[in-house]
Amino acid sequence: MALTNCQVPALPESSLLSSETSKFTCKAIVDTGKYHSSSLTLSKNKSLREASKCGSLELASRAPTHDSFHAAALENFKKMLHCGVQPTPLTFSSLLRSCADAGSLCMGRQIHSQIIVHGFSSNTILESALIAVYTRCGEVGNGRQIFETMERKNAITWNSMIRRYSQIGNSEQALYLFGLMRRDGLAPDSFTFPALLAGATSAGSKLLGEFTGVHAYAIKVGLERDCFVGSSLIAMYSTNGFFQDARQAFDSVSSKDVGVWSSIISANIKAQRANDALDLFTEMLNLNFQPNQFIFSSSLTACGQLSILETGKQVHASCLKSNDAMDTATQNSLISMYSNCGCIQEARRVFNSLEEYRRNVISFNSMISASAQHGYPKEAAELFEQLQQVGLRPDGITMLNLLSAFNHAGLVREGVSSFSAMVEGANDQVGYRHYACIVDMLSRAGKIDEALRFIIRDMPFEPDTPLWRIVLGACSKHRNLRVAKQVARLLLEMEPEEAANYVLLANVYARSGRWRQAEEVRQLMKGKGIEKEAGFSWIEIDKATHTFGVEDRPHPLSVKIYQKLQELMSGIEAVGYVPDISFTLHDLDGAGRRQSLYYHSEKLAFAFGDLSAARGVQLRIMKNLRVCGDCHNAYKHFSLITSREIVLRDKYRFHHFSKGACSCGDYW
Repeated sequence: MALTNCQVPALPESSLLSSETSKFTCKAIVDTGKYHSSSLTLSKNKSLREASKCGSLELASRAPTHDSFHAAALENFKKMLHCGVQPTPLTFSSLLRSCADAGSLCMGRQIHSQIIVHGFSSNTILESALIAVYTRCGEVGNGRQIFETMERKNAITWNSMIRRYSQIGNSEQALYLFGLMRRDGLAPDSFTFPALLAGATSAGSKLLGEFTGVHAYAIKVGLERDCFVGSSLIAMYSTNGFFQDARQAFDSVSSKDVGVWSSIISANIKAQRANDALDLFTEMLNLNFQPNQFIFSSSLTACGQLSILETGKQVHASCLKSNDAMDTATQNSLISMYSNCGCIQEARRVFNSLEEYRRNVISFNSMISASAQHGYPKEAAELFEQLQQVGLRPDGITMLNLLSAFNHAGLVREGVSSFSAMVEGANDQVGYRHYACIVDMLSRAGKIDEALRFIIRDMPFEPDTPLWRIVLGACSKHRNLRVAKQVARLLLEMEPEEAANYVLLANVYARSGRWRQAEEVRQLMKGKGIEKEAGFSWIEIDKATHTFGVEDRPHPLSVKIYQKLQELMSGIEAVGYVPDISFTLHDLDGAGRRQSLYYHSEKLAFAFGDLSAARGVQLRIMKNLRVCGDCHNAYKHFSLITSREIVLRDKYRFHHFSKGACSCGDYW
């Protein structure tokens, strides 16, 4: 039963224990709640499933809850008192652990009163346990008061207070207590440093110097080689963007455990080093470590970032073999992995396989994002409604994903309406990226003047250069030279060394047929020594990834690939493909411009895929930049003449080509 309003459960007379019950037996009975709670989640889920199968809502409502086991511990304590058995400090210690685990402040206060009545208020173990109860229940001030009045403080006591201040984001107090601990002559142990460094992941750069000093002290006392300390140092440095320092912390740990491996793999993911993360995952397996759910989740994220489906499937299979790995977080990573590899149906299957009570906001965010990227705005909107219906609160990512779904589909009215509802709801989750998404939505739809008015009149943030590049990119698509010149001038003043500014301006001129001006912009870039980001595409065939650049020839099958591409280009021209020479920046003659379009990286990747994969097999191709309009048109025709389904992922979204059409409806 759950405790409400600080009421102690009534005790039936028939259930009283014999007066001869020993203290040891009673202490064991009080502990029952603590030991039962460790397997609570499994038993509760099983009970709910069985009750659901029987069609009994009443039975389902009686499934064991977390509070019921802790309430049982308190009830057994009451029985113990009725029997005349005097509690020991060990009894109270078990009860306080139960209160802390349950987050029951009312129960904790009652036990605190009993401790005072029985004369144990100066017991160091119980004082430490009381600090844990109050701080974990949000009463940090009361915990600190007990801490200050303690006659004898041990490392556990100091660590408890330091950890709680770190957890609530008060790193200044955590560091202050760390200093006091040392001045009191008590040496920090391997648990003190993780307790303190937990605050470094949220404190930001303002206290990073203080925390690097803590690292130096850990080295001084020889604890930087400890697993717990090493894991905390890796997390601290990686969260603050210092990957090399995180790697050095990893290398310093003498005997690495699964936690250390988990920390460094996660650090590589944060640093956009997906290949290195998977290399570490493989190295860990070769050393016979069993991955935990955090490692599986990070590895799946890496597979998604690289869009390597076969490796992702192998990691998925390993998850299924591990009894404890398929938690909600891992399944959320699976949704994203399959989506990022172009397998939206598999992503849906994973989401649908999640029991309803296990779906959290991240689960819905992952699926809404997948729907948005693959061009299913209706499904994204339905998932958004479903999230609210089950009692979850959308966060900023949820709302951004929904807006992105409308943006990718060109549903401006629906997107603006949803955004207005978010703002009118005084939602503190609405931030810069949501406003930027509306600017992108309006610009992409050709409403460029309206987008400018929105930036000037409605946006409560200072627009940054990426936002102005969104507008400039839309000017290229819609051939709006007037606005393009104004925005380009602004961008070149703000970021004169940024290659994208020049490329976008040159694109505007080229799309408008002004080849001389486009060439002048290219020469200006060359004169400044500015190089644009190289475009490349990759495809996975037989568990191997093959990468291609523009006019790339290093591949061992290069001759056959180019022959295949010539055959494909002739084939699609025969069924109506016409090269769009506005997508080339070179001032060449007509034939030269057409020829320059033939060897874009995504066309070479498709030619290799068509050459290597069996007829009718779906091809999945990825590109690091936005796909150009000519290649998009060519892919529609490729799908027609080869009878293949093609999934192309560019920098912004997925395109599913089949039978001469694209899922984006030529809007991207």
